[in-house]
Amino acid sequence: MLLKNAKVVSADKIKEGDVRVEGEKIKEIAKALNSKQDEEVIDLDGKFLLPGLIDSHVHFSLHSRGTVTIDDFYSGGCSAAFGGVTTIIDYADQVDNSLIKGLVKRKLEARDSVIDYNLHLCVDNKLSSERYLKDFYRLRENGISSLKAFTTYSDIYMLNNKKWISLLKAAKQAELLLTVHAEKDQLIQANTLKYRARKQLGVEYHSDIRSSSVEAEAISELCELLKLLEMPLYIVHLSSQKGYQQILKAREQGVDIYAETAPHYLLLTRQLLEGEGGRLNLMSPPLREKEDNRVLWDGIMNGKIDVIATDHCAFSVEQKKAGSNSLDILPGIPGVETMLPLIYTYGVKVGRISVNKMVELLSTNPAKIFGLYSQKGSIEVGKDADLVVFDPDLEVKLHGDRLHSKAGYTSFEGIKVKGMPVMTILRGTKIVAEGKFLGKRGYGKFIKADKSVVYR
Repeated sequence: MLLKNAKVVSADKIKEGDVRVEGEKIKEIAKALNSKQDEEVIDLDGKFLLPGLIDSHVHFSLHSRGTVTIDDFYSGGCSAAFGGVTTIIDYADQVDNSLIKGLVKRKLEARDSVIDYNLHLCVDNKLSSERYLKDFYRLRENGISSLKAFTTYSDIYMLNNKKWISLLKAAKQAELLLTVHAEKDQLIQANTLKYRARKQLGVEYHSDIRSSSVEAEAISELCELLKLLEMPLYIVHLSSQKGYQQILKAREQGVDIYAETAPHYLLLTRQLLEGEGGRLNLMSPPLREKEDNRVLWDGIMNGKIDVIATDHCAFSVEQKKAGSNSLDILPGIPGVETMLPLIYTYGVKVGRISVNKMVELLSTNPAKIFGLYSQKGSIEVGKDADLVVFDPDLEVKLHGDRLHSKAGYTSFEGIKVKGMPVMTILRGTKIVAEGKFLGKRGYGKFIKADKSVVYR
């Protein structure tokens, strides 16, 4: 395959030229390459050629509260492919108090994936701290570079306070990057009691019960531990100005902390939680205010936020109808397909960031941070031919029933975007072209991660 007349975008430059793909790899990048006999030639006519995106935070086939998310690894992967995402990092829970069994089970659940994937392994109270190091080293041997822990969800995931030091020490020793869902559970419980007494548990109060102070306090406490242990940490789905300020404060004090945010925290506000459709827009952490949007964009523009990911967690409309209030409605929204056009339109097109910075946030940085950069994250000779043809002039109005998630809705309903992926190539094979899905069930594979760049 020869892709001609492209604007090849990397994290630091745009280079006009041609890209040759042979097998699964990028073979050659140069100007005016001559086609070979029987080689497919695709004229990109000056369109952007981006490295395949890496969405480092998704939940496909998530088992939660007696149900499973509507997008499995096949349908979620199809939706991702239409959005230019060629690699995702999902999550694996423990099985029988074993991280290794959890990894094996999750890889079986991902066998129908149409795009490549890696996994974060979730650590909860059921795993004894005495087993941390043994299991963590085995994870590294099996191509895992990261863990996930929670400071909330006391009924499912929250780690006992006594285990945090042991977890952090073991993660540092095994050189696994610990990622954390940071919301202080004690404050959530106190707020819940207060709002319950007022009979104010509706969706519209979700942003008050899980307030920005809840996020900021959890980040602050984690950073105090990091100072003692001198190790890196990664905060997932940063949602608020207060949380962001805690990260800046910690970095000023020498803490090695990384931050990820999501398109919904950059573009949407808590007003979407009001009214009859509010429950469709409920996720945790919740949507906040316009000022939080602005500050998080500042963090991206200033290079203080490292990654944009989606936290794609798609439940059907019927699943979202279950539950009576903000405490028991299933939290999560679809998003893997809309990330690229949204960030291009409201980041690049309006002058907040360059297209190079966009590639850095959506592909290069997650590849480096999660140990995939030897194969993914940039357009270079020898790397996987994960490529996205992006038309910066194509205008679309987003509608849930025209996207490819089985959720059937989007929190970005009716929003106009200018700039869309029109072809997605995974390891040299076209999986989306001319508006059609061309991929095959099971073509996606588990990509073994190297050690995270944060430990080098």
